[in-house]
Amino acid sequence: MIWEIDDSTRAVEGLDGRGRPMPEYAATLGLRRAPFGRRVLSTSIELGILLVLQLPVLLVTLPALVSTTASPDAAATLADDGRLGLVIACGAASAALTTAFVVVQLVLHGRKGVTVGKAATGIRSVNVRTLERPGFWRGAVVRYLVLYGSFLVPLVGPVLVIACSPLFDSERRGRGWADLAGATWFVDARDGLNPYDVKRMRIARKTAATDLADERSELRSLATSATAPGTGAYIPVTRSSGGVVGAPRAEAYASTADASGTDAASPASASAPALAPAAVAPAGATPTAIAPTAPYSGPGIPWTPPRLLPDASPAPTPAVVDPPAASPPRRSSSPADPATAGVVLEFDNGARIALDGSGILIGRDPAAGPGDAGLALIPLDDPSKSISKTHLALLRTGGSIIAIDRASTNGSAVIRDGVEHAIPPGQGIAVRSGDTLLLGERRARVRIG
Repeated sequence: MIWEIDDSTRAVEGLDGRGRPMPEYAATLGLRRAPFGRRVLSTSIELGILLVLQLPVLLVTLPALVSTTASPDAAATLADDGRLGLVIACGAASAALTTAFVVVQLVLHGRKGVTVGKAATGIRSVNVRTLERPGFWRGAVVRYLVLYGSFLVPLVGPVLVIACSPLFDSERRGRGWADLAGATWFVDARDGLNPYDVKRMRIARKTAATDLADERSELRSLATSATAPGTGAYIPVTRSSGGVVGAPRAEAYASTADASGTDAASPASASAPALAPAAVAPAGATPTAIAPTAPYSGPGIPWTPPRLLPDASPAPTPAVVDPPAASPPRRSSSPADPATAGVVLEFDNGARIALDGSGILIGRDPAAGPGDAGLALIPLDDPSKSISKTHLALLRTGGSIIAIDRASTNGSAVIRDGVEHAIPPGQGIAVRSGDTLLLGERRARVRIG
């Protein structure tokens, strides 16, 4: 058997050039420092438990020891009346319970970043550099040694170390001298992001990495349809921990823009069958298969015709007819016609967004690309940051409502009849009334009419 050991150095995110943690990165993830009042309450709860565990000593053992020092015959009296065994038992029980409590506190703090008091007040402890568990020896043992060592100087020591030292934190994260020694940071898991929620923490790190990459380098816009001379069109090809990775088209799939603004097939793909411009179903028929539609005049994302999702019940195969040379005729105005009816998105938090004009761009901080003229920008409040800055486009085109994923980090999907259909990056799916759109972890119900 051959054992392989990974000796590669792990890259820690959120550090500056000197290896120091950046508060801005933690704030971007959604981590908030624990309020001072709740930290005091957490410590008070733990001290109260220690006081209860010390009651046998305080009520039985300590008075007996005081009486023996006051009278030389007190020890013999305790032995004669049988109270000596009780005194020893109370002292031993109190010492054992206190030791067990302290050890459990240290283990929980080092491994899970939580103690009894912190669990009750919604506080978690993390390593200030990695934003993960603080570790047993430094994060727990060293920190508690500094705290309990402060009691060697009565009154002044605890006040200075526990109450005053957090006020000297230059980063204003409430880290006192004990936290500096243990490299720990206390965060608010009740009103902010819980760093031990693995799924949400992973999403926050992905979003922060994607946003950072957007700021460091300007990539070719995903809204660019025409291929620049000598370059390939930027299309998403795969996903990684940092989001969608873009790559130029292969030479066999390169396309050039003709004078009319539509993409013409390259010689390398000339042998491929031509894509039918439109598929028109007879009246009353329900589309059951993927069918192409005519290109739209909205954002110039490398266009892949939208899919028509299958219905729950079988339906006749739609007939394909040649479309007219001009644009498709306008449908008759009716309440259920997507071309003219009102379209509203009802989000899971009660927010309602109407589709005005030709379409909208949805995201945490949507930005219009070169081909997005006329689209309304709709920012969404998303504390979990599962929604990308520019996440999804919803367009009214060709008599249909098309949802197009804008290469979002956490993806988009359409739920119809209980079945989830993922929207590939840069592609669109025709939606209808009653569908549910998934944007990261957010949901929006589609209402047409």
